[in-house]
Amino acid sequence: MKAPRDWTLLGRPIGEWLFLLLMAASGANSLRELSPAAMHGAAQWSVLIADAIVGLTSLGVVLATLAGWKIGIRLLWFFALAASFVAPMATWAWGGAPAADVVMAGLGGVAVSAGVVWYGRRRLHASITRRQWPMLLADHAAAADDFVAAINALSADTWSARPSPDAWSPAEITEHLARTYSQYAGESRGKDSLRVRLNPVKLLVARALVKPRLLAGAPFPKSRAPRALRPSAGPDTAADGVALFRATGDACLRDLGILVERRPYKTLIHPYLGALPLYEVVRFAVQHIHHHRRQLLAGLSTSRPRGNGNDVAS
Repeated sequence: MKAPRDWTLLGRPIGEWLFLLLMAASGANSLRELSPAAMHGAAQWSVLIADAIVGLTSLGVVLATLAGWKIGIRLLWFFALAASFVAPMATWAWGGAPAADVVMAGLGGVAVSAGVVWYGRRRLHASITRRQWPMLLADHAAAADDFVAAINALSADTWSARPSPDAWSPAEITEHLARTYSQYAGESRGKDSLRVRLNPVKLLVARALVKPRLLAGAPFPKSRAPRALRPSAGPDTAADGVALFRATGDACLRDLGILVERRPYKTLIHPYLGALPLYEVVRFAVQHIHHHRRQLLAGLSTSRPRGNGNDVAS
């Protein structure tokens, strides 16, 4: 994977500094021009409030990008909504502009806001990924060690045995995790991504309601894993499984680490949640390992599994 040519200053691309400068200037200008005394009527007051939101969110995005704060993503969307509202409303509220001018101002505001969101999200994802990366690697290493310990606690008889007809055996779970690692390692090198399996409406709901809960460690809902991530028979022995799990995991994190250095703003595709920034990809990997470790522990204590291998974070 060839690294893109990118001129930097103080560790950040020149383009990012220009973006932050423009956002800071826009925010300062919006706040400076606020004049409640000149407001007459609901339309002008709505423009004033939206202009204040534009100013505050602009400056918030600048700070969040510099610090690597995830709240910057939300501030960016608030900025876009307020800026898209201000342009046509200001045109209409002052001077009695014709409808055609109001529409053109609205379209211009939407176009500018879309460009700001597109570039701003890239820079925020890059900043958040770089800030969180060492902690994410430590969390992943701990989760991987716990999973290996769970494998080592299994007896030879249970390694390839399914707790129930619709559940995966420990060998199959381990192969599934290895396939997941290989999939994302390949995608980070430019190979084909997974296909998103939800329609736009369901995807939006899943990203808004399901994703935050899963990232926080909530149990995974049942869903069918993509064909590419479904296991066959799994490794022959637990030792083979540990070796496969470690090798594919190390290779995946190595490839993702290269991507962090070259394109930290990149996203990878989750089949049920769409495009995820790199910091969320690793966070999901951690929760994915915890999910399947719980299945292994359940298999040690009871013959009835608490879930099967067909999970949403496959």
